Amino acid sequence: MSNILFMKLVELPSRVVGAAPVIRGIADAIGFVDLLNTLLVWDAQQCRTSPGERILAMVLDILTGKSPLYRVPDRLAETDVPLLLGRGRTAADFTDDALGRALDKLFQAGPAAVFTAVAAQAYAREAIELRSGHWDSTSRSLQGAYRSAEDDTEPCDPTAVDDAAVPPRAMPRRGHSKDRRPDLKQVLLTVFVNGEGVLRFGSVASGNTSDKTLNRRMIEELVAAFSPQELHDVIYVADSSLVTKPNLAGLRQANLRFISRCPSTFAVAQTAKETAWAQDAWTFLGSVAARRDAAEYWASEQQAMIDDVPYRLVVYRSSRLETHKEKTLDQQIANARKALADAAHVLSQTLYDCREDAAQAARQWQARRETAWFAVETTLHEEVQRLPRSRRGRPPKTEEPQTKIGWRVTATIGAVNAAQRQREWERQATFVLITPLDRRDWDARALLQEYKGQVHCERHFHFLKDPLFVDALFVKKPERVEALGYVLLMACLLYSVMERRARRSAVSIPSPARRVLTHPTGHEIIRHLHSVQVIPLPSGARQVAVPQRFQATFLAILEALALPETVYTEPPNPPKRE
Repeated sequence: MSNILFMKLVELPSRVVGAAPVIRGIADAIGFVDLLNTLLVWDAQQCRTSPGERILAMVLDILTGKSPLYRVPDRLAETDVPLLLGRGRTAADFTDDALGRALDKLFQAGPAAVFTAVAAQAYAREAIELRSGHWDSTSRSLQGAYRSAEDDTEPCDPTAVDDAAVPPRAMPRRGHSKDRRPDLKQVLLTVFVNGEGVLRFGSVASGNTSDKTLNRRMIEELVAAFSPQELHDVIYVADSSLVTKPNLAGLRQANLRFISRCPSTFAVAQTAKETAWAQDAWTFLGSVAARRDAAEYWASEQQAMIDDVPYRLVVYRSSRLETHKEKTLDQQIANARKALADAAHVLSQTLYDCREDAAQAARQWQARRETAWFAVETTLHEEVQRLPRSRRGRPPKTEEPQTKIGWRVTATIGAVNAAQRQREWERQATFVLITPLDRRDWDARALLQEYKGQVHCERHFHFLKDPLFVDALFVKKPERVEALGYVLLMACLLYSVMERRARRSAVSIPSPARRVLTHPTGHEIIRHLHSVQVIPLPSGARQVAVPQRFQATFLAILEALALPETVYTEPPNPPKRE
């Protein structure tokens, strides 16, 4: 105990900064803080820190710390605040109240328009092209009641298509939960990225808005943002929620080309599959991914008319999908046999008063959907059943037992219907892409490769769904939840710009664990910079401390990102005040 009392404690001058200076460098390159300060209304004379700086502090924490907002000042106290947020800045400048007021200013300025402006400027300064845009959405579950946000008795239809002319304010509501948490209210976040995964558009919507409606709003936003010629040069890529008759009409009116998966609710999709299997003239495409175990594909070109407009439908087979669906289908048939056998047992235990009742029960059993898989039979036979005595005690020898004549049904489940199984396997083992693109410019392989680019959307969703940042915050202010959603989108934007720079460079980034990062992700860059520290010197300069095994990696990352070493040694100047 005495040893503990006389232990000498000291505070080291070094500060862990990790990848935060790199992210700050990317933000400065696209003019992040200055643009936000221009778009948001604030009083430079009354505010010690600008809203752009506060939003940048939240973005840095999302990408490197993921702290609840009320703990952001505590985390900033452990790092080099001036290096990250500007000369003269301290952790006390970024309290949860200050960050909350920045969210209020963002909401008042219209967060969707602010995010679009930031993304547009990033595209311009980084010379990023938008030849194809990939759209997707995800739900973001929220903790808290939000009783002022909605009437809980209001029915919720997650597939309903509501009015998209004037998008409503994003409100926490119950809807179709992609987090598999239907008990929680949620908001929906959407991303629209180019072929390199860089965000160009994004939105935060009410939790019960359908993807069909969100796609229609995205089409309208594209029409408002681009000229007709620019719009014609963009290819809209999305999942099957894009394909509705109103959305197809909107795409035609905007002269916007697209690639999507044709949903099974359209009869032309099933017809195209049946025709492709009947023709059996598949074109082998090989694999479209670089992995050694990548699936191989076959394609069959088809045509269809929807509302008197011709569309190109391409039916695809996948070696991996065929194997997977074979196992899935066998399990479905096994489950169907068990369910049918259980129903047959219940049926056989019931004695019916008349033949007609028994025949009706047999017809109902045969009408079950599981019977489509098997050859089934039902047999009706008469049965005499002895009834229990109405009085207690031993019956006299002369008493005749009371009986009841009834009808019983015996059901037999035979072999699997091979034709039905084959038809279902053919349906499940194929998928259909729909597009108006000409076959001469876009063959089946090019279409599939472009559609597979949907993975760029999904790779950003782990930021948008992180439970440590949103769940416990602002439970009484849905406006801040909406604004915070757009801050998350801004974090994804900076992340994707950083990742694009690293992947487009010809710099080989050595990694202690993987030798060389040939196709680095933003997550790998942040992880390899996690242990970087800076040591403020009495002269005001800073010295960078990097573990020996990461030094070559550190220098290569800076070179790949085209950032000077000064991002770790020289604090930026505060933004100008006008």
